[in-house]
Amino acid sequence: MNLPIRLKLFIYMTISIILFAILLYGSNTFFAEKYYMSYKKSTLIESSAKLADLIVGKSTSSDFNDENLIYQISTIEKSIGGTIFIGTIDGKLFYPQQNGRGFPQRPVFMTDPTFNLRNKSDTPPPKSWLRSFGQSKRGVKDWEQYDANSFFFITQDTNFKIDTLSYQTKLANNVLILVWIPMTGISESAAISNKFTAIIGLITIFITALWALYISGRFTHPIAEMNRITKKMAELDFSQVLKIDRKDEIGQLSQSINHLSYNLDDAINELNCRNRLLEQDIERERKLDNMRRKFISNVSHELKTPIFLIQGYADGLKSNVVSDEEKRNFYCDVIMEESEKMDNLVKDLLDLSQIESGIFPVNKTNFNVKLIINDTISKYEPILSEKNIHLNVDMEEDLEVNADPVRIEQIIVNLMTNAIDHAEGDKVIKLSVKPTAEKVRVSVFNTGRAIPDDALDKIWSSFYKIDQARTRGFGGTGLGLSIVRAIQEAHANEYGVSNVENGVEFWFDICWGQR
Repeated sequence: MNLPIRLKLFIYMTISIILFAILLYGSNTFFAEKYYMSYKKSTLIESSAKLADLIVGKSTSSDFNDENLIYQISTIEKSIGGTIFIGTIDGKLFYPQQNGRGFPQRPVFMTDPTFNLRNKSDTPPPKSWLRSFGQSKRGVKDWEQYDANSFFFITQDTNFKIDTLSYQTKLANNVLILVWIPMTGISESAAISNKFTAIIGLITIFITALWALYISGRFTHPIAEMNRITKKMAELDFSQVLKIDRKDEIGQLSQSINHLSYNLDDAINELNCRNRLLEQDIERERKLDNMRRKFISNVSHELKTPIFLIQGYADGLKSNVVSDEEKRNFYCDVIMEESEKMDNLVKDLLDLSQIESGIFPVNKTNFNVKLIINDTISKYEPILSEKNIHLNVDMEEDLEVNADPVRIEQIIVNLMTNAIDHAEGDKVIKLSVKPTAEKVRVSVFNTGRAIPDDALDKIWSSFYKIDQARTRGFGGTGLGLSIVRAIQEAHANEYGVSNVENGVEFWFDICWGQR
């Protein structure tokens, strides 16, 4: 039966005290009277020895006419709570000397104290062995020889049915000392002791049961707490701790469990952290692998068309397909144009790779951003004029920033190229430079169609094109915005794009120049 340890401890302690009470009661019942008997016999022997010392050399009635002697004998008699007779076997009685003392008047002396105990039986001895003084009769129930001149015997008063324990000894001058005490005192003491033991036993059992209940609860409560906490630990819940303020082994065990809980919590947290990092690494590796495959596919796609055109027109020139100079020049222009596209693609790939890998360092310096913007605008004037695009520039004088001027120019070129390729409708491009509290924000706006919301974050990825056909027509490779992203991340500056009224606006931040 699976009982709680608290109940088991309570049962064990209660059973132990019950067994102890039963043992105490049984011992008192079966051995107390014998112990009292042995104690009383020792008392009678000691009293007889004291009396023998008092009456040494006294063997006549006149020797006992001494008040001091009578007082001493009477004192011994009262101290044992019994009766003393001193006399001879022929009937002379030296003590007590008078009647009316409340003691038996006719003592019974054994005539032959040297009887053979081996022939002892449970019946009284023959009357010829006893000599009666007066009319009093006593029946001898049991006897026991102590030494050659002394013995004990138990007699019963036929009138009052009272048993007495007597001790008779014969001195060297043939004087006999008989000391006896009533057996009722011994029996009553044993009975009273048994009742008292029973009462005390019941009270002890009750008190001990309560104490056992308290002790078992106090002892098992920490164990129950440990069991509860360890179950929580098994469920990977380490939020609770044991609060057992003890210095014994249970307290040490609770501290060890708390220490184990802390260590397991730290270990599992660290393991979870490492697992999350591993998952991130795996996810990153998976994304990189996908990007690598997509990158190879995009590069192959971007190179396939110019290579195909170059091969086709080169074969045409080699085979003299065209005879006039104008067509040959056209073929050569196509080959050169496609070669330039391939060259730009390779350069963009190299720039992007170098920036993202950190091989190409960012050389920051203070410069006036207006100068770079004006220089870039001047380069695009022919293209803007050719495509009928109107450019508005809004910027302040002397805006000194801190960055890599070559890379900032590259960002402006890419954003301007992107705006020119996608300018539609009114064909307006607005380039503005606005100072803020912490940085300078450069934005490029162009009229045209808005970017789909699901593509706003994707356009910064390499080779991502919203419209593959239009991008090819405009000569784009899909790397321009990726280069913008990489340069801004290398500078630790923000960038972004948003759909605004009548068009799209790209922006990027530049740090103020160091003063």
